[in-house]
Amino acid sequence: MNYRYISRHPLSALRDKCVQIQRRIFEPERLESMVSPEESVPVVVPEIPRQEPLQIDWASMSTEEQRTFFMENGFLGLSQVLSPQQLEALHGDIDKTGVTGLTEKIWNVASLPGVIENPKVMAALRNIFGDEVRFFKGASTDTPPGPVPTGRTTRTGYHVDYGGGECDGDFRNSCASWVNVGIYLTELTRENSPLWIVPGSNRDYGIIPCSDLEHMHSQAKILLAKAGDAVIFHCMTVHAGGHNFSHDTRRALYFSYRPAWARHVGPVPEWPRQFFDSAPPERKRLLKNLNEGISMELIRVIRHLD
Repeated sequence: MNYRYISRHPLSALRDKCVQIQRRIFEPERLESMVSPEESVPVVVPEIPRQEPLQIDWASMSTEEQRTFFMENGFLGLSQVLSPQQLEALHGDIDKTGVTGLTEKIWNVASLPGVIENPKVMAALRNIFGDEVRFFKGASTDTPPGPVPTGRTTRTGYHVDYGGGECDGDFRNSCASWVNVGIYLTELTRENSPLWIVPGSNRDYGIIPCSDLEHMHSQAKILLAKAGDAVIFHCMTVHAGGHNFSHDTRRALYFSYRPAWARHVGPVPEWPRQFFDSAPPERKRLLKNLNEGISMELIRVIRHLD
């Protein structure tokens, strides 16, 4: 099976994108007046999405196929990274500690720290990034069922994770390259919070973080996951979360990793000393030295060798 491209941008689309980039750089005052209606008006989907979801046998991929698929499409699914026993423990511990909503205050949940070094996730990340990987952020989120607010779309806006979603002075999302790993504790269905994703958008160098990306809806695909599955997506992959039309709350973890070389552009908090000291060796390897990356000394050595 060929796991390279799900879709390619046609040449005409690339030419149009080049024109858009030139306008942003050289004619910013004209940009607003030249945006097409389809770019400025969000796509409203007032019902459960009818699009057929992607059907990909993640479990059958070789490591080379996984790496190629991620490089070309900007995301990768992993089947059953958590066992039924692990899922039961996580749900029980989360319920016991009362963690709700979108929060990073999750490390008092007894079974959560062990997910950081999940073997299936780490094997895939090291296949993509190399041996030295850092874990710099984790969050839990639940999406309860409910009606769609009037005038709102039934998903979040299309966005990339790079450079956004954080408060001023928080540089964690500023790495040159990083991924979010969505670890789903409940099943994603078309009715319950499907993931919309634009394959290959990680290679669209005209995308501006925190900008309106609704014009990419026609390229988006629905990606579903079973409880215990994970999806790795690059920080420049365009995606959106769907509305929960079901009767059940969707629960997921989002863990953020980067290659060790990709230091944040500003200082970030190191993991608390007690959290680090109590970690097993494999987890410590992922938690250490968040403010280190490629040093200027190393760059000078490399340039000298050239």
